[in-house]
Amino acid sequence: MVQERLKPREYEVFTIVPVMALSSGSKFAPIGLTKMFNSGGVIKGLKCETENPVATVIMKVRGCGPFGAYSSTKPQRITVDSEEVEFKYEGESGLVTFALEVPVEEQYLWNIVIEL
Repeated sequence: MVQERLKPREYEVFTIVPVMALSSGSKFAPIGLTKMFNSGGVIKGLKCETENPVATVIMKVRGCGPFGAYSSTKPQRITVDSEEVEFKYEGESGLVTFALEVPVEEQYLWNIVIEL
């Protein structure tokens, strides 16, 4: 077991998210807005649809900033409100990141679709 001591006024935040095994063979876990303490609190809806060999993760998300997720495979495409967005995928860690802009409406829910 690794132990680490923090100095006074230092902190670490750990986010624990269950990893979903999809029938397409991919594994996926949404982390949320990575610059927030409660990163996963922005996810208001989550469902998975599978049409072999493509699995689709559909999320409703509130907020803005960098969004992160774990994926065992590189996404084929990510759309936010039906607009394809650029994303980064780190194959070694499985980290997928993309940006959510500041919404025009207050309390707006983004519709995010990730195709794996």
